[in-house]
Amino acid sequence: MPRLPHSLIILLAAALPVTALPEAAAQSEPEGNGSQRTLQARRVAEPPTLDGRVEESLWQPIEPATEFIQRNPEEGELASEKTEVRIAFDDENLYLGIICFDSRPEEIVINQNRRDGLKNDSDYLIVLLDTFHDRQNAFVFGTSPTGIEHDAQVSKAGQTRGGGGGPSRAGGGGGAQRGGSSALSLNWDGVWEVRSQITPRGWESEMAIPFRTLRYKPGRDQSWGLNIERNLRRRNELSHWSPVSRAFRFIHVDLAGTLQGLEIRNHRSLKLLPYVLGGYSQNYAHPGDPSKFERNVGLDVKYSLTPSLTLDGTVNTDFAQVEVDEEQVNLTRFDLFFPEKRPFFLENSGFFEFGSPREVEIFFSRRIGIDQHQHQVPIDGGVRLSGKAGPYQMGLLNMQTRKVDGVVPADNYSVARFSRELPNRSSIGVIGVNRSSTSTFDGNRPYNRTFGTDVNLGLGRFANWYNYAAFTQTPGLEGGNHAYSSLLEYDDSTHEFRLGYLEVGEHFNPEVGFVPRVGYRKTNYFYRFHHYPNGGPIRSWEPHASRRAWYSLENSDIESDFQHYHVDSKWQNGARLGVAWNRNFERLDEPLEVVPGVTIPVGRYGYDEIIANYRTDPSTPLFLSGTAAAGGFYDGKIRSVNLNGGYRHNHRLSWTASYLRNMVRLPVGDFNVDLVGLRFNWSFTPKSFLQTFSQYNSVSQTLGHNIRLGLLSSASTGLFVVYNTSNSTTPLLDSHRLPRRTLTRALFVKFNYLFDY
Repeated sequence: MPRLPHSLIILLAAALPVTALPEAAAQSEPEGNGSQRTLQARRVAEPPTLDGRVEESLWQPIEPATEFIQRNPEEGELASEKTEVRIAFDDENLYLGIICFDSRPEEIVINQNRRDGLKNDSDYLIVLLDTFHDRQNAFVFGTSPTGIEHDAQVSKAGQTRGGGGGPSRAGGGGGAQRGGSSALSLNWDGVWEVRSQITPRGWESEMAIPFRTLRYKPGRDQSWGLNIERNLRRRNELSHWSPVSRAFRFIHVDLAGTLQGLEIRNHRSLKLLPYVLGGYSQNYAHPGDPSKFERNVGLDVKYSLTPSLTLDGTVNTDFAQVEVDEEQVNLTRFDLFFPEKRPFFLENSGFFEFGSPREVEIFFSRRIGIDQHQHQVPIDGGVRLSGKAGPYQMGLLNMQTRKVDGVVPADNYSVARFSRELPNRSSIGVIGVNRSSTSTFDGNRPYNRTFGTDVNLGLGRFANWYNYAAFTQTPGLEGGNHAYSSLLEYDDSTHEFRLGYLEVGEHFNPEVGFVPRVGYRKTNYFYRFHHYPNGGPIRSWEPHASRRAWYSLENSDIESDFQHYHVDSKWQNGARLGVAWNRNFERLDEPLEVVPGVTIPVGRYGYDEIIANYRTDPSTPLFLSGTAAAGGFYDGKIRSVNLNGGYRHNHRLSWTASYLRNMVRLPVGDFNVDLVGLRFNWSFTPKSFLQTFSQYNSVSQTLGHNIRLGLLSSASTGLFVVYNTSNSTTPLLDSHRLPRRTLTRALFVKFNYLFDY
């Protein structure tokens, strides 16, 4: 095990006294305004009829959550329109009766009609349930005037942890810094029901959430954390039942109020999700017969061992219904990041997160079942145990992939993640990740292991201190197998600040993780000032500055430097306008081929660029956003245009498009890069859709189409028809260079059904 630096030893030692808190202190309520509001749930003898009208007599004697407080635009003031939310329950379900009063119901804004499609461009209401009442984890359920089902999981007390990334040339350059790891997972799909209607008094909704869909601490008499958010879109007004200031987000769990009076028996839940799949595919890149008939069956199982601990299993795992990756162009010397989209790995993914997002991720689930060329590798099966046991949070995962001759061996993957939650958003945890080959393959190492520990401290109301240390074991790689990080963050309603240090050894090699570069020390800072004018069209001015610098481990010589200075503005209607200045430095120790045929020589390069960013009101039928940049690129020049926009015919029918062009002029050669994307969405109902996604990449000279028809029965189950094709555009330019235009195509029909016991 590598030797820890003195600074990290002092840092970890300072955190140790927190772990020695007695049990009573560990479970105490943190300070905050959330505990000031309480609501009483009421048992009902008969369930309500879910018709989207809160008119039945059972709702009348229940005290509502009301008197919502604005977060924006007038922080601390009463909401401009009244909201009432009543909560009832029986032995099986939690029921919510929602009335969003509106003095102008004809002006209610509706722009979405698909599951999990809630955005700030529409009217909506979201409920947060801290079912463990630990001020750390929560479930989120939301809906709209059309009855959309929107659900998610919250972890890490709603706090983002760490901030890698930043503006990237692959994305067109410029813009504000990307945030850290998300504390909100929108990919959790629960089984529940909702109905909504627009009525003369506004819009109304009724929800029924089965207790067995939730996870909660054992015990009959319960109190849960509760908060409710409403978006009144025509005023771009966010309001909350338990007040949330501009310094925080709705998912900051420790700001929630309290829901009392629940009487819940322990529920055991068994869910069986079998699937059948048939189809036909052609791949002209493989030798031999390109055609193949596809047929497959498989099963996913979910069983609640306790109300707070869930066992998941999967056999012959399939992800045919998942949307394809978005095309990217890499003008850097580091690997691109493609996000996980597969449902099995996304559910409860917050339990397994460790490290710096997109920079040093100890566990990155896309390493399982996807090879280095982004092709699928068959997954024979796997199991996952996740949830809570008292104050401890755990995630255990084991997956087995199949051998693909001449491509990858059969591999077994294991992940164990444990953390101890502490007061005031704090935690301490460990992780272990292992990959072991279960078949032989030339050039493949027999195993790879990663171990780590992290200590995260909440300091008062506005500051957080994140720290971790990790090391890897890889046959043939000795020494320099460590990664250390410390990051301090502060964010109130006016000032936002980050200061961090990261060190990665030259042989740090988490093969089941994501680490685009190794062998460096990195320092970074970020500061943003928020100014809120009184009145006028501008809601806030947000000037900010940041710097990230990478240094060599050997001699502390600078390898890369990125400085970002940005004046951004948010407008009352949701529009944005800003201008930024970026300063870059890159030391190339090896030639860099940025695109085929254009190679930048070894050297030290400094260059600047100016960027303008904008966004129109996102709630209008026609909307647009993007950036425009001009400046240097190594020893040449670059001009970039990145456009995103779309048109909504109504809340069911929409088109969106994106266009990126980089025009690069270098002494070694000139080139242009184009990425084009076009999406079409037709949501027949909140549970049925037709979606298409077409992409063009000028570097790979390919044109791809992904067409998906989904008819859902519950959550993400139902009938899916998927067609994928990839075509070369080279014959369009030169008919003699490539004999075939079609590269791949496939048609799949998949049906899965949920048996819920």
